[in-house]
Amino acid sequence: MGPDVEIADETIQFSDAEREAWRNPAPARLIFDLSLPWLQAIVGCAIFISHPAIWTWLVAVLFISGAQHGLSLVSHEAVHRLVWPADKRVNDFIATYFFAAPSVLPFNVYRQRHLLHHRLVSRVGDTKSYYLRDLSGLRLFWEIIRSVTGIDYVVQATGALESGKDDAQYDKFEENLAKDKRSLVITHLVLLGVFTAFDPLHFGIPTYYFILWLGPMLTTSLLFGKLRSIVEHQPPPSGYDAQTETEYFKNTPGPMLRSVRATWLERFFLSKINFHYHGEHHLWPWISYQHLPEVNRRLWQDRELGTLRKINGNVVVCDRGYLSVIWRLMRAE
Repeated sequence: MGPDVEIADETIQFSDAEREAWRNPAPARLIFDLSLPWLQAIVGCAIFISHPAIWTWLVAVLFISGAQHGLSLVSHEAVHRLVWPADKRVNDFIATYFFAAPSVLPFNVYRQRHLLHHRLVSRVGDTKSYYLRDLSGLRLFWEIIRSVTGIDYVVQATGALESGKDDAQYDKFEENLAKDKRSLVITHLVLLGVFTAFDPLHFGIPTYYFILWLGPMLTTSLLFGKLRSIVEHQPPPSGYDAQTETEYFKNTPGPMLRSVRATWLERFFLSKINFHYHGEHHLWPWISYQHLPEVNRRLWQDRELGTLRKINGNVVVCDRGYLSVIWRLMRAE
């Protein structure tokens, strides 16, 4: 038996005072939290550079990939103007050069695609499609192979470029892409220079930038993002049987949103800045990541975890962790 489904659509709103307070992050904590992915990346690089070996490189790649994924999550926060709400230009500059571009994310194009994802989640046209993947049986291993070989990156990048050129919903796509190309080139030339400063240069060729930054970014980091995305929006294999066909993926009666109570290890690799409270973010995207835990407690303090609910027209569930959900999806439970 799957989790119970509550048919009634609950309407939850917040006061004007809460809306004003929850949009703004505390600056000191913001600076601390945004520095953590970079600190994790530096530690990962130091592990390998101080003792070059196969096993230290593997450990470094895991550390760095988790950090790079964290950089992209900070970029997501900035898409909603929540890094520096008082000034959009400051918000976008910080996001572009310190978080999006280093993680090979074209910030302006990403903002367009992500806001479209919010409007069309679980429906045709949703720019995020990883949650459509089936993980049952041994399919998870195929998804891992797709990511670590770079196939997923090529498919995703190509698809984003093609859809942007053809879709009328992308205003000024070419102009935004040109800006993003400039920031990507500038940022990665700086990164290449920094890595080269520590690189022993094999046959005069720098390698650290490729094996410690670009390679992990296009493979393992993307895998972390894919697994997280699947957990966020894929309905449980059991627990909800739609009686009528709907416009949403797997015929759910609304967009599927999932939050999880992530473990410290899951936060280290998959969920910086409270990203595991993803259901709350989709319901109220104006709330800073710093206040999402409080909203989650309000929603679930009297509810059993794993219970499907319908809130503001969305199908919402809070589960115990990423690995727990992935395990159930593999077992089709």
